[in-house]
Amino acid sequence: MATEKTIGVVILEDDPMVLELHRQYIGRVDGFGLLGCAADGDAGLRLIGRQRPHLAVVDIYMPGLSGLEILKHIRRQGWNTDVLLVTAAHDTDSVQQGIQYGAVDYIIKPFTFPRFKKALDHYRRYFEKLRNGDRSVSQQDIDTLKAAAGQTVKKGALPKGLQRSTLDLILELLSHKSSYFTAPEIAASLGISRITVKRYLNFLHESGYLQETLAYGPVGRPQQKFQVTKGLTN
Repeated sequence: MATEKTIGVVILEDDPMVLELHRQYIGRVDGFGLLGCAADGDAGLRLIGRQRPHLAVVDIYMPGLSGLEILKHIRRQGWNTDVLLVTAAHDTDSVQQGIQYGAVDYIIKPFTFPRFKKALDHYRRYFEKLRNGDRSVSQQDIDTLKAAAGQTVKKGALPKGLQRSTLDLILELLSHKSSYFTAPEIAASLGISRITVKRYLNFLHESGYLQETLAYGPVGRPQQKFQVTKGLTN
C-alpha cells in the first residue's frame, strides 16, 4: 500500500525496455516510490486493486485489458488511484476517452525524461495540496494537472444535484469548443443524458461562461445553442 509520505506508483507496460525506462525515470523524481509493475492489463488491474497506489502509469495497448478499460474500471470501483496514460496512440478517440474518464495526463511515445518529469511534478504539487488538507485547490492547479488550458470556473459550491466530476468532464470537452454547440451534441460525445447535460450548460450560462442563442429551422421549435464566452478557452 502507498504511504502518506511517498506517492505510490505502479507501472503497467508490456514492453520490457519501456518498462525499465519508466522505472529509471520514476527513480529520478523525488517524492515517488514504485510499488510494483505488470506486463498485461489483467495483472495490472489486480495489482492496482491490491496496492491501491496514488498513481498508475498505464500504457493503452497491452495484452488483456487495455489501458482505457483499466481507467474505466478504476472509476467504476471508486478507487482513489489517478492514471497517467503513456502510449504510442494519438488517435482522437483514445485521447478523448482518456480525458473523459479523468486521466491526469496523456503522454505520447516516444517522450523525453523532462516531459515525464513535468507530468510527475505537476501531479506531486496537486497531491501535496490535498494531503495537507488544502481544499482551496485553484483552477490553475486543475488545468495544469489535466493539461487543459484556460478552464477558470472556480471550485465553489455547486447547485443541488450537480456533481463536480460530471462538471469537470463537460468543462474538459468545452475547453476545445470554438463554435456553437448544443446539449444533444455534448451528451452524445460524453455518453450522458441530454437532460443532464442541459442542466450543466444552463448553470454555466447563468454563471457567465456560456452565451446562448436560438437557431430557427424551417419547422419545429427553435434549437438552443451555446458558445463559450470566457474562462474556458484562451
